[in-house]
Amino acid sequence: MLLKDKVIVISGVGPGLGRKLALLCVAEGAKVAIGCRSTAFLDSLTQEIKDGGGAVVSSPTDVKNVAQCKALVDAAVSAFGRVDGLVNSAYQYAPSPFEEADLDVWAGAMDVTCFGALRMAQAAIPHLKAAGGGSIVNVSTMETRKNRAGEGAYSIPKAALEMATRQMAFELGKYKIRVNATLMGWMWGVPVENALKGFAAQSGATVQQILDGVVTQIPLAEMPTDGDCAKSVVFFLSDYANVVTGALLNVNGGEYMTP
Repeated sequence: MLLKDKVIVISGVGPGLGRKLALLCVAEGAKVAIGCRSTAFLDSLTQEIKDGGGAVVSSPTDVKNVAQCKALVDAAVSAFGRVDGLVNSAYQYAPSPFEEADLDVWAGAMDVTCFGALRMAQAAIPHLKAAGGGSIVNVSTMETRKNRAGEGAYSIPKAALEMATRQMAFELGKYKIRVNATLMGWMWGVPVENALKGFAAQSGATVQQILDGVVTQIPLAEMPTDGDCAKSVVFFLSDYANVVTGALLNVNGGEYMTP
């Protein structure tokens, strides 16, 4: 088990990557503390983990709220005595062409995606230091490398999160706290399936036709699943990455390759 006896805090859990990541961390031996804004989803995932025999605690968390970020971390410490890892996966998605963009909305996306991760990190750092070190993983996107029209409110905050990753890695290394980021591409799961259904309704194409078109751009000839992408996060959380920090890892089946 890659995460045996580790305590992992995950913000922004949802029906895609977040859920799969929480379940995978538990399967790899971790105890988890999970947070998101939807109490209904949070309760459902908490019960799913408990039903599978996993150790979990949850706390409703809006990462714009410092007190709620601290409450999620404190819940982990209260239940399990320590924190060994933090995953920042909360984001705000607000697509619009730049010319028509409400920049206050974009600023809100920055507050969630980048500054929300910074708030969570500040809440976790004292406990990571007390544990003798640990791992922070920020979930970013291939769109910081491969632009898409109308996606600025998503990609710009994620790009800032990548710079924050390196800055934190530089400053926190003296405490043996590693900070890395995964740059996710297309991930097959509930969110992407719903998005493709929307594209299909607008275009008249089938979901399979759209999926086939996406896959032609991926050298591995398949769309990675959210479950497979979660494994890259677990790698950074694990001791296999104990000398890796400040890394930005492409997780996209080869659709974008770092030059």
